[in-house]
Amino acid sequence: MTLRLAAVGLVLLTGVPGGGGRSHYVSPSGASAGDGTMTRPWDLATALAGGGGRVAPGDTIWLRGGTYRGALVSSVRGAPGAPVVVRQYRGERAVIDAAGATSRTGRGDLFVVTGEYSVFWGFEVMDSDPDRTTDTRPNMIVNDASHTRYVNLIVHDGGIGFYTYAPPSDVEVSGCLFYNNGWEVPRQANGHAIYAKSNTGPLVLRDNIAFDQFGYGLHVYTEARSGLLNNIRLEGNVVFNNGTLSAKSGAANILVGGRARADAIVAQDNLAYFSPGVPQTNAVFGWRNAQNVRNGTLTLSHNYLVGGNVVLDLHAWERWEVRQNTLYGPGARPIVALDETVQPLDGTNHVLAAPPSQPAVFVRTNPYEAGRANVVVYNWSQQDTVAVALSGVLQRGDRYAVYNVQDFFGAPVAGGVYAGGAVRIPMKGVAPPPPIGGAPQLPPPTGPAFGVFVVTRLPR
Repeated sequence: MTLRLAAVGLVLLTGVPGGGGRSHYVSPSGASAGDGTMTRPWDLATALAGGGGRVAPGDTIWLRGGTYRGALVSSVRGAPGAPVVVRQYRGERAVIDAAGATSRTGRGDLFVVTGEYSVFWGFEVMDSDPDRTTDTRPNMIVNDASHTRYVNLIVHDGGIGFYTYAPPSDVEVSGCLFYNNGWEVPRQANGHAIYAKSNTGPLVLRDNIAFDQFGYGLHVYTEARSGLLNNIRLEGNVVFNNGTLSAKSGAANILVGGRARADAIVAQDNLAYFSPGVPQTNAVFGWRNAQNVRNGTLTLSHNYLVGGNVVLDLHAWERWEVRQNTLYGPGARPIVALDETVQPLDGTNHVLAAPPSQPAVFVRTNPYEAGRANVVVYNWSQQDTVAVALSGVLQRGDRYAVYNVQDFFGAPVAGGVYAGGAVRIPMKGVAPPPPIGGAPQLPPPTGPAFGVFVVTRLPR
């Protein structure tokens, strides 16, 4: 059975990113003395500062392939309906490597965004520094501006993958891939895929894939007096085996809550998984360690949560709607943990006593790239291959490829010319990507029991 979950939700910036304006070009060998053309590209720092006033609202800055090094600040800004788009050039691989920006005296920030109405799309941000024994890994992307989007980025092996300060509003992180972020410190692991807070919102996290961090997957959290958790939406995210790189992690795949009030929280269509035997809570809404914090409203619907020693923990909400979620936790005690403020789950929720007999397959189309989708398979019957209906993603005659997210830069596991109907995707497990610099323990493989894939349409 394939469940197609269309990527619906807020569209925070009007207009289609990347349409209508001028194109500018940067390359690793570019220079500030260039003019931003294909033949005389800028360096990335020059472009992100606006190219001496030559980058205008609605323009696109194209990152040519290669590796860019050093800390960066993006102050370039667009306008309502005409954002500036910073995007990887089609068919090339642009990598921003934090190794040259890592501070040996403390963690810094690699890529800081201060310009409003800007979009960052499709490139890779990582840290090749092998030193993971001390707190040296920088935060990869730091949002300090309103009206921003982060689309289909690949962020791995840094400190925190994405962080946003609380004051900015109208922020979206969509379709990004996060893995192997974080570090080990004496008391606990730290470093999460996404660390998000918002005073006013909207803040939207949707269709992201986060796995194998040292810390949390989605860490929607704040300390007292450092921001609030208001008007935040988690939709269609895929989170699995987060916290498993650490020898002493108690991190969850999803945490929403902290030392300040959370309100107007919506979490729907999210898909979470822990491999058998992982002794961590899967999804937490309302942080039990926060004393005297009473949260406002929570809507929790159509989520599919599997695994962990507790599958779902709900705590300290004034009003909540928890409906049509599916929960399974073999050996979990309890599957659902509720405090005195939360009533037992109603009959619309499915708390499974045993695994289903057939695979559960979810297809979620990408909201920004036609012909792209996330595919998630809970392979309950341990089939060698699983049929996945892709008629809502591809058209007959499209060339396409399917990649396992745990080997995203490797060979596709399926592909060819789409003939319509279902495509059979192999469920054989692959080794998770090894963390640069190592980790106290390696995460467990998930196949064939569970697999996450990205489908992309190829150029004709």
